[in-house]
Amino acid sequence: MPQGHDLSGQWDGTFAYPAKEGPATPFLATISQHDGRIAGTIIEPDLHSPGASAEAAIVGIVSAGAVDFTKTYLKASRGYANPVDYVGQLSDDGNRITGVWSLLHMNGTFEMTREAEAEIAEEREESVEIET
Repeated sequence: MPQGHDLSGQWDGTFAYPAKEGPATPFLATISQHDGRIAGTIIEPDLHSPGASAEAAIVGIVSAGAVDFTKTYLKASRGYANPVDYVGQLSDDGNRITGVWSLLHMNGTFEMTREAEAEIAEEREESVEIET
């Protein structure tokens, strides 16, 4: 069970719509964690305005590896007026979150990774192994 991981930092993610509802959409999340609460922003392509981005605020909680947050779009345009709920599970190494999102009558899956953190940890381990 993952414990003690701070989710603060940048996360690359993708959320997928149910079959035939829409494309898999990449996003970038910036998260700050204080105790068991998280807050931050998500930037993603605006599916209704090609070439534009949509920005959202996120707030939620983390407990015993479970991650639960709500995404609310800022300056919501057509199709972005309703908040989206995300529920996921943190990986044992603290660098991956997978789960489901739901919005009104629709739901789908999402995945977020913090690859830079994993690479930094691997580099530290390699450095320690070389020095010993």
